[in-house]
Amino acid sequence: MNQVDLESLRYLIIDGHSIMNSWDSLYKLHRANKSSARLNLIRRMTNYQDVTEERVIIVFDGRGDENDCINEENGIQIFYSKSGITADQIIERLAGKYSRSRSITVASKDKAVLDTCSSFGANVISPKTLEELLEGAEDNLRRRLI
Repeated sequence: MNQVDLESLRYLIIDGHSIMNSWDSLYKLHRANKSSARLNLIRRMTNYQDVTEERVIIVFDGRGDENDCINEENGIQIFYSKSGITADQIIERLAGKYSRSRSITVASKDKAVLDTCSSFGANVISPKTLEELLEGAEDNLRRRLI
C-alpha cells in the first residue's frame, strides 16, 4: 500500500472498558458476564467497520494471565494490555504515533485520555457519540439488506 493509501485510511480507536461501562445495554451485560459484553462490543464494532470502512481498534485492559498484546477478530484489531500497562497508555501511544499521518478518532469517557489524544492531533468522541454513530451504521446496514 502506498503512502497516499495509508493516509486516506480512517481509524477508530475504542477504549473498550470505558465504552462497556458507558452504554446501558453493555453495562448490564458486563455486570452479568464480562466476556459476553466484550464479544457483543466486538461484534457490533465489526459491523460498524464493515459498513463505514473505518478501521476499528478496540483496546481492553489485560485479560487475566493472558499476555496477548494484539489479535484480530473478524477483521478488527483487539489489543489487551499486559501487566503494568493500561489500556489508556496503549490508546495514547497509538494516537501519538499515528495521528500525524492518518485520520484517527478516539472514543473514551476518560477526559485525560481524550485530552492527550487530542493534543496529538486525533479526533476525540464520547461514548454517547460513538453509540450514535454505531446506531446510524446499523440502520444503514438494515436498509441495505431490505
